[in-house]
Amino acid sequence: MVWIADILRNALRLIANLLARLPGPPFDYVIVELAGSYPERTSPRPPLVQRLISRPWQRPEESLEDLRARLERIARSDRVRGIVLRIRDLHTVPGRLAVIQSLREALVQIRRRDKRVVAYLPGCDLAAYYVASAADEIWMPEAGVWNVTGLRTEITFFRQAFDRAGILPEFERIAEYKTAADPFLRQGLSQHHREVIESVLDSVMEEFIREVADARRLDPDAVRAAVDRAPLVAEEARTAGLIDGLCYEDELPARLGRPDRPATVLPWPLVRRRLPAAYRWRARETAIGVVELIGSIVTGESRDLPLPLPYVGGRFAGSETIARALRAAERHPRVRAIVFHVDSGGGSALASDLIWREVDRIKSRKPVVAFMGNVAGSGGYYVSCGASRIVAQPTTITGSIGVVTGKLTVRGLYERLGLNREVVARGAGATLESPFQPFTPAQLDLVRRQMEAIYHRFVGKVAAGRSKRPDEVGAIAKGRVWTGRQALERGLVDDLGDFTVAVQRARELAGIPPTAEVTVVTVRPPHAVGIPAPTRGGAYAMGAPVAQALMGTLDALRAIRGLAEERALVLMPEFTE
Repeated sequence: MVWIADILRNALRLIANLLARLPGPPFDYVIVELAGSYPERTSPRPPLVQRLISRPWQRPEESLEDLRARLERIARSDRVRGIVLRIRDLHTVPGRLAVIQSLREALVQIRRRDKRVVAYLPGCDLAAYYVASAADEIWMPEAGVWNVTGLRTEITFFRQAFDRAGILPEFERIAEYKTAADPFLRQGLSQHHREVIESVLDSVMEEFIREVADARRLDPDAVRAAVDRAPLVAEEARTAGLIDGLCYEDELPARLGRPDRPATVLPWPLVRRRLPAAYRWRARETAIGVVELIGSIVTGESRDLPLPLPYVGGRFAGSETIARALRAAERHPRVRAIVFHVDSGGGSALASDLIWREVDRIKSRKPVVAFMGNVAGSGGYYVSCGASRIVAQPTTITGSIGVVTGKLTVRGLYERLGLNREVVARGAGATLESPFQPFTPAQLDLVRRQMEAIYHRFVGKVAAGRSKRPDEVGAIAKGRVWTGRQALERGLVDDLGDFTVAVQRARELAGIPPTAEVTVVTVRPPHAVGIPAPTRGGAYAMGAPVAQALMGTLDALRAIRGLAEERALVLMPEFTE
């Protein structure tokens, strides 16, 4: 079946490539627009019924995978001199800038293919300018504003409101830097919490200053001074060497061409059918399987929330779903190595441990390279530490090796509302999870013992995965959050780079020759999978669209309840803008 699909696809591609070479309007530059959040991989197109039930008007969001494929087609064409980059809106916040580094690296790669990259910025913030700084030239209209004012994070603390409402937050933690529950317990930043935030912002800011200064051939102090003076009008930015010149968009063809022949600049939709596509014989290729863990980690199945919520986000990564995907990749004969893409701030300690077990077990049969996205902290690091190798971006947020647990007791709120809830229980721990009864001293002692066991298990598994002694891990754990570059310096990750670097490391560990063609495929979890055995099987299974669409919200609510009832969480603090 794979051979038949290859023949049909390449036959259609041959016809399309012949049509692409027919005479047509000339073009020199292709306009590439960047907008959105840019997930790493392309989501599978849902069945028609599910699209009609959910959002039939919504177009699929472009992924980094899509963008790299588009730039690759442009790079292969000898008819294209370069691209004109337009950045509209990149959905980023501090602590989630790894995707921006991936976008920037994609532009660096196309420049290495001898294509000219010109960025046109009517205005820009830090994320947009950081991406654009990889271009050969940056142009801005004279009314434009260089609005790179720096980074900030804002955290809301609830303790005073809880006290007024009669809500008692009861949370315990292990490690002084484990601040995930601080917004509930405190009225402001603790010394440790402030130290972590300042360290992360300093690291990310230094990364930005260093990369921009190198790309623009400026002194780092000059870039830092420009940020402190921002916002700058376009002329001030040009004088400071931050952009190359001033012009309006309609003047770009004359600037990019010769006096006697302005360049032709066309948008991607008008030129994509005139760019030949490469032929691929997937039946002859080995594969790198990609398993994605995105969202808060929970037991059971993965689910999507109707709307994102603070701390837990909009997606749940279920341990059973992730385990099935990992086992499917393990069984598939064409998959020689696995890239485990993790973008999660953690969640359930139990679910994290179950996923860790699959990663640790499979790596003895096939290499597993963990690629950390924007965030891979606490439980996100737990599931990654068992991999054969770990790759992170310099601004990835990771670490947070610690444990937190607790609950919000609402008995005081009920009393203020004139409500009385009677609790009758048998068993010393029966009210442990009740929001209407505070912890007893015996229950607190039990909770602390469980947390200590989880913490020591967490540290031990990090030590085993990173070939360190437990006391070495303990010194850099303590719930402390690190950027990817800081984690590299402390031995928590192996390499800095984007998804393509993770794929390259997987190839190397699998012993795949550099010249061999490799297919990178996203492994979808099948409906069911047995206890691991040396069996052969497919790596993709379709879902039940109607049932998923109708039951998704109810399942998501169950997942929230299950996460709230966890005895201990490996969850990191939230970084918000």
